[in-house]
Amino acid sequence: MNVLSQRRLTLSPNSHPRGANAGVSHDPAHVAIDAALASLQYWIEARDYAGNEPYDILNSRLLPNQVFALRPLSWGLNQLGKYGGSRLRRVLRVPVSKNPKALGLMLAGYCDRLKAGARSWSQMNYLKRELRRLRSPREECFCWGYDWNYVSLRGPVLPAFTPNAIATVFCGQALLDMAEAGDQEAGEMAESAGRFMVSRLNRPVDTELDLCFSYTPSNRSRIFNSSALTAAFLARLAVERGRDEYLPLVHRAMHYLARAQRGDGAWFYGAGASQHWIDSFHTGYNLEAMLAYRQFTHDRSFDQPIRRGYEFYVQNFFTTSGAPKYFHNRLYPIDIHCCSQAIMTFCAFRSDCTDAWQKAMQVALWTLRHMRASEGYFFYQHHRWWRDGTPYMRWGQAWMFRALARLQRAL
Repeated sequence: MNVLSQRRLTLSPNSHPRGANAGVSHDPAHVAIDAALASLQYWIEARDYAGNEPYDILNSRLLPNQVFALRPLSWGLNQLGKYGGSRLRRVLRVPVSKNPKALGLMLAGYCDRLKAGARSWSQMNYLKRELRRLRSPREECFCWGYDWNYVSLRGPVLPAFTPNAIATVFCGQALLDMAEAGDQEAGEMAESAGRFMVSRLNRPVDTELDLCFSYTPSNRSRIFNSSALTAAFLARLAVERGRDEYLPLVHRAMHYLARAQRGDGAWFYGAGASQHWIDSFHTGYNLEAMLAYRQFTHDRSFDQPIRRGYEFYVQNFFTTSGAPKYFHNRLYPIDIHCCSQAIMTFCAFRSDCTDAWQKAMQVALWTLRHMRASEGYFFYQHHRWWRDGTPYMRWGQAWMFRALARLQRAL
């Protein structure tokens, strides 16, 4: 299958019974997005937000617990799981489960739906309760991790629900969105998540000018997007919840991100020698974090890195038809996470760049044509000669719900 060939966009006739079509528009593109969002919401809710993930293979009921301690073997199984799809998970009896980050993305999407006129409070309250239930254990503050054991070959070994910055950021941002809509408890949970970040995350770089937050409390990683998203969340807490003491931290963290930018505007994934790749969605994370920092603090000292990063992003991660690339220097794989993050990134740049809105729509419509199943869910990846149609919940469905909800709200 040539994924760049054009085929007719098929709209799902499904509509969700609880305010799925919040707005009314006769523009065919708007109708397509509304229909896709409604059918995806129905598909996710029918499964109670539970699903599989690219890295959940160690949750297999057939693997003994001792496998987790054998790093080369467990790492190899994790890598195999990325490409084994639903068939391998059925063979190994990998159960579906609820991922806290997926719940956070869904909650943020429902908050956008609420602002667009949909009736979302019942889903929002349910997800808030689930986030309370699935918080990382044995931690004083609210924080979250992933619902599977993760093993890297030379990096961290993370048992299920070990807290990490990324999951906590997206859950915390969603809770702040809910607090903005009037829920006091959600705001208190988000403030607790901020206390986790400043008290439990390590600072492998901590100088007068620069600061880097670690990915987890158990390592000293220097991963640019993770540190930047943490800082952007703390900046929002500082402004919306009166935590002014966070502002010096976040300015130094943004300065660290700006200094890590390459001359061409790109960022490596991380500072380590084994982390020198450049990909689409982590670049989008960095750009959104810088924009959010500027939005909340009105500090424009990082406008030049934002501009250079956006130019690199636009020029290197998309085909002329709107297909998002995973890496800057090759087309395949085309990944659903890159599609969803591209929509989010271009929506964030609407006020800065006149063509950002058009690009968001172009990516969204390309994704509906090429990455969407007739049942309403989204495929994982397209490779040159094959397609992985696994409907991963966090990696694909929750992210696309988040992106389409943001796009619909903007419409």
